[in-house]
Amino acid sequence: MPFCTIVEFEWDETFDREGFARVISGAGGETPSPDGRLSQISGIDEKGARVIEVWRSAGDAQAFAEKSRPFLAAAKLPAPSRVVGFEVTSYVVS
Repeated sequence: MPFCTIVEFEWDETFDREGFARVISGAGGETPSPDGRLSQISGIDEKGARVIEVWRSAGDAQAFAEKSRPFLAAAKLPAPSRVVGFEVTSYVVS
């Protein structure tokens, strides 16, 4: 069953928003999408950012989280202020 993750970050005016955007987008989209990820939506504003991803399964989301942990730690991102995951009951793309 598809699985959705929502990760939110908060920061102050000293945080490098452009650097964050590069990390989240995989350095300009050059990095292939991870196995099992169906879609990703991310957005940045003056208070923080949100990353919403839909995965083929909870296992795919967990595998990516574990695999990307060292990379994200090295990128020196702020700790997420909120992380939520749930099974998808409806997934519509128009």
